[in-house]
Amino acid sequence: MANQEKYTILYGRLSQEDNKKINATDDSNSIQNQRLLLEKYAADHGFPNTKFIYDDGYSGTNFNRPGWKEFVELMEEGLVETLIVKDMSRLGREHLQVGQYTELILPSYGVRFIAVNDGVDSLYESTNDFTPFRNIMNEFYAKDCSKKGRSVVRLKAETGARVASRPRYGYMKDPADPKRHMVPDPETAWVVKYIFALCVDGNGPTQISKRLEKEQIPTPAYYYYQKYGVALTGLNLAEPYKWSDTTVGNILEDETYLGHTISLKSTTLSFKNKKRIERPESEQLRFENTHEALVDKQTWDIVRDVRKHKRRRANFAEQNIFSGLVYCMDCGGTMVLHRAHTMDAVKNNFMCSTYKKKGKDVCSGHYIREIELEQILLDDIRRITHFARQNEMRFAAYIGIKLGKEAQREITALQKKVDAMTKRQSELSALFKRLYEDSVLGRIPDEQYRILSTEYITEQKSIQEELPEAEARLTELKDSEGNALRFIENARKYTEITELTSEILHTFIQRVEVGERAERYSRTAPQEIRIYYRDIGIVDDIPETMDISALYEEYPDDVA
Repeated sequence: MANQEKYTILYGRLSQEDNKKINATDDSNSIQNQRLLLEKYAADHGFPNTKFIYDDGYSGTNFNRPGWKEFVELMEEGLVETLIVKDMSRLGREHLQVGQYTELILPSYGVRFIAVNDGVDSLYESTNDFTPFRNIMNEFYAKDCSKKGRSVVRLKAETGARVASRPRYGYMKDPADPKRHMVPDPETAWVVKYIFALCVDGNGPTQISKRLEKEQIPTPAYYYYQKYGVALTGLNLAEPYKWSDTTVGNILEDETYLGHTISLKSTTLSFKNKKRIERPESEQLRFENTHEALVDKQTWDIVRDVRKHKRRRANFAEQNIFSGLVYCMDCGGTMVLHRAHTMDAVKNNFMCSTYKKKGKDVCSGHYIREIELEQILLDDIRRITHFARQNEMRFAAYIGIKLGKEAQREITALQKKVDAMTKRQSELSALFKRLYEDSVLGRIPDEQYRILSTEYITEQKSIQEELPEAEARLTELKDSEGNALRFIENARKYTEITELTSEILHTFIQRVEVGERAERYSRTAPQEIRIYYRDIGIVDDIPETMDISALYEEYPDDVA
């Protein structure tokens, strides 16, 4: 191909950081001005067959840019004679890659390179003497901008303001304060509530995603594209209703829908590598009640319980609504539901998982039929909710006084445990420091250092896992004054309970423990069932005419 048929590529680039700095008096880096400058230079110096290629909104710290890729393809096809840029920083700000292109790749394809404002022209070797230093300074500039940008984001996040560029699905920017606040989006908020409701009803992310697809509810990415014309990662225009279980799972795990703002959850590996990584919780910033919640605390807690016991969908028309709720009273293991296509539904039964795996030497079967357990729970839920509705004040007094002593006992034990773990954490940090100093100074052998450090790391990891759970439970107990009121509110909501559903189970029941029959293998021998209600624990038989004063005698320590 003759030289005159090849392109003179005029390349422009503008990063998001550059774009922020453009104003009425300083817009020299705008794409339009870069184009005008390059076209004038080409015309003045007699460069024919020009083609302008640009990347708007792309960082110079990597070369994964659509415009640059187009240039590379043309170069590899032998269609480029000359590459002209405004200055070296427009080509890039990663000095190793810029140097590789200017000194190796472009010359190997016979491409002449010109950086107008820097006076660089590969045709004249003397103009390249300071190019490596310019590249290094351009990279330092990118690093400095990245550092300043992170500082600005952190300062904004520390005020509790929203730092994300767009609101979460289900929300929109607040017209009154679009930069700092968000409000529910009437077009999508109901979808978020619907997803949580389906989970409370016992559906997992896969079942929920199929349900949303069947009902032709647009995916978050497609909805955003429809409304704003912006293509987000994961957008599939061919399948606008194809929800993924990952998307649903992320929504169910996002505390934004509780009304909280969690900032600085992720970051990039470096100013060069834009791969996102999760920050540890200790480095995240948390602010509660910063915007209107789409999900109440009770629904959130129920979803947490359902999600904690993830399971594969069984190949039956009816799913196991008891999953994660039924436990063996003796060994504490879960009770597994045994069903088979060859077995009548009335014979479906629960059995201790420990017994099933390890045999009678470890535990016993604790056998109970599914239909029997279902009837027991249905009758007891009806009994307790009926009494709570009909005798609200007496029920609240009964639960409040009853739980007072039990909660205080657990609070005392938990506080001691939290204090001990916190103290041990401090001790381990000091031990690590002394151990490291002893190793460096040669006071202990390397093998001993390895063994001890491994033990300390294991212990520290265990504390880091247990401490947040203990602190969360402690906070829950200290804030448990409204437990009876929440239960009464739910009892009002479900006035007619005709059948046991996953939603009703998870709304009222926290845990069920099944004891072994007094006479093993007997169908008529008594069998103890402990029912722990959400918020209020075990509720013993409540007499129809309850004497509140008797409760004060039973729990004298709880009387003010």
